[in-house]
Amino acid sequence: MSAVEHYGAETQSATERLLEASWEGRERRASERELKVEMAAGGLFALTVGALLVAAGGIGAARPPVAILLVVVYALVARIEFPVGAGYVVPTQLILVPMLLMLPPQTVPLAVLLGLVSASTIDWALGRVPARRVLSSVPDAWHSLGPAAVLLIAGSPRIGLSELPLLAGAFAAGCFVDLTSSMVRMRMAGVVPDLAVQMRVIGLVWAVDASLAPLGFLAALATRHNYGAILLVLPLVFLLWLLARDRSQRIDQAHHRLKLVEQERSRLQSAVRRLGDAFAAKLEFSGLLEILLHGSIEALDAAAGRLELAGGPFPLRLVAGAERWLDLLPSDTGELRAGAGPVQTGEAGAWQLELAVRIPATPQDMTGRLRFVREGRSFEEDEIALIAELIGKAELSAAEIINHHAIRRQAVTDSLTGLGNRRKLTADLGSVLANAAADRPSVLLLFDLDGFKDYNDTFGHLAGDALLARLGAKLERAVAGHGAAYRLGGDEFCAHLNLAGQDCDALILRAAAALSEAGVEFSIRSSLGLVLLPHEADSVDHALQIADERMYANKRSRSTGARSQAGEVLLRTMHAKQPELDEHSSNVAELASRVARRLGLVGEALDEIARAAELHDIGKVGIPDAILNKPSSLSDSEWEFIHQHTILGERILHGAPALRPVARLVRASHERWDGGGYPDGLVGEEIPLGARIVSVCDAYEAMTANRSYRSAVPHEVACQELRRAAGTQFDLAVVEAFLVVIESAAAEEHEVDATQHAVAHVRELLGASVLPR
Repeated sequence: MSAVEHYGAETQSATERLLEASWEGRERRASERELKVEMAAGGLFALTVGALLVAAGGIGAARPPVAILLVVVYALVARIEFPVGAGYVVPTQLILVPMLLMLPPQTVPLAVLLGLVSASTIDWALGRVPARRVLSSVPDAWHSLGPAAVLLIAGSPRIGLSELPLLAGAFAAGCFVDLTSSMVRMRMAGVVPDLAVQMRVIGLVWAVDASLAPLGFLAALATRHNYGAILLVLPLVFLLWLLARDRSQRIDQAHHRLKLVEQERSRLQSAVRRLGDAFAAKLEFSGLLEILLHGSIEALDAAAGRLELAGGPFPLRLVAGAERWLDLLPSDTGELRAGAGPVQTGEAGAWQLELAVRIPATPQDMTGRLRFVREGRSFEEDEIALIAELIGKAELSAAEIINHHAIRRQAVTDSLTGLGNRRKLTADLGSVLANAAADRPSVLLLFDLDGFKDYNDTFGHLAGDALLARLGAKLERAVAGHGAAYRLGGDEFCAHLNLAGQDCDALILRAAAALSEAGVEFSIRSSLGLVLLPHEADSVDHALQIADERMYANKRSRSTGARSQAGEVLLRTMHAKQPELDEHSSNVAELASRVARRLGLVGEALDEIARAAELHDIGKVGIPDAILNKPSSLSDSEWEFIHQHTILGERILHGAPALRPVARLVRASHERWDGGGYPDGLVGEEIPLGARIVSVCDAYEAMTANRSYRSAVPHEVACQELRRAAGTQFDLAVVEAFLVVIESAAAEEHEVDATQHAVAHVRELLGASVLPR
């Protein structure tokens, strides 16, 4: 007999935990090893019973009617199974004790075997147990051998009240044999039980058996006088059957609850993992909400779900589940009332749950509803609370996603014009070049506004910003549907156009025309550099470099307003006085432009340096020719004249407002890094960077050109002299940049030739000449 369960206890005993852990094992198929062990145990039992009968000289004076009656009652009792641990026990002491008193001891194991096999066969025929239970019922009869052997050894006495000690010894022998046989069978089957727990289970069984044995003894005494008296135990058997069935049902229910808890835990874990995946997905808005929907459906064991959001930058509708269930969920994203809470409706067939969702966003919040439908059972309060908590966390995460997207947009957007910035252009061009194909050409257009600085100086920076915003909008409209427009900073714009199947000439000309505006006292145009992709460049840096070179070549080849016009007048004046300065100034300007680009200068700064290099000797128009062309050394007073030419140059250039930034560079073009230059004795970075660049380029050009007072020095000697003077006369960083530029001059000349060839190829491909001449 098994232990009685304390229903409703808050904690389980080790016995109950063993029971619940093994409950599923009752339904599984026996392994081949277990079947072999059962067969071996059953065979050994049969041999032992046979040996016992032979030793006792046969079945003895058994009375068939009472034997049959006892076997039948035993079969009834054996069908009352109390689950304990990994096995089961039956209240057989009610009949085993009468068998020991009414039958010859050597026949008791045989009678028990018949009773157990009969009970298992009936249950198998009714489909309640598997066939293996019939086989395992044979070794289950081992418990009868112990008491039978004790009584045989005692001489098979007639047991009465005076032989109770002998009967107690027989009971103890039965317990010992039952424990030994069960433990040996388990070990042979590969089962290693927790011995302490198993002993507590067996001890509980022995205690209950010991309680039933006296009732069996009284029933046996009554049966000696009337065979039918054994039937008096049947009411008690029926009571025990009711208790066993109730226990099994309760265990089934507890096991079912455990399975439900396990499923719920699994669903909740899956939902948490889904949200974790969303957080690890690095802010994917739709992915987060899909995970919220699917994770909530799993957590609720719902049949379907619908999530709808309106407003904000990412309106969406998501559904999941069987279509027939989705039809029960209404589609509505109307305005949410303040403080709207969960709403549950439905009947026994289907229950619906609706929860509000509100995500802070700009320009307005995203609002909507998350709905679920479930079959057969309503949504519990703790389930609703869990989903509400998940929604709250999803709302915070979604708001962070929206803010992150806004920050990302700001990071790649020019705040003044709303166009993409240089970072956006670099990313887009990188993607284009990574997937480029010759049969899908595109063109990169780089623009620099001509006359914008004069516009700013004349009308102010606010008006200049408004002009840039207008021109950016015009460029964006001009390329809409065919590409994208960008502002790289200052007055530099860019456009990337897809040429496949387009009227290339009209498209490029329309983009170039967008960056122009004229009015009273101003005229804005743009210089253009063009690169065909992927034919002329295989990287973003290369493409921008080529476009930049072509754009500035275009800018220098054109007359671009008051600055250029004034500069041209001054250059002609200087060249008229000293024709040999023409080539010198041009060479210095070319070198200065290359060095400035090497140092990362662009736009107006690059243009100012090129113009300052061209005009750095303009002050020499005020120096007497006798001093400038003197073949011998100059006197101190003559050097004073020479040192004045930078100041004179500044004064001449300062007369033209457009050339005042250039005048500042010309004045400082003969300062020294160590402070020993003229006219102001500036030191280090006090000298404008443009002036430092012009100083190095002028020195190199002066050393490598013939002069009236000396011959030109070789290129290597000039470079060596620049290295020697770096850090004292010249800026070390500028000298290093100059040496890189001058050493690669041959390669750059070859590149210029190749570029011109590529330009001709672009014109031929596009069908018209769109590059400025």
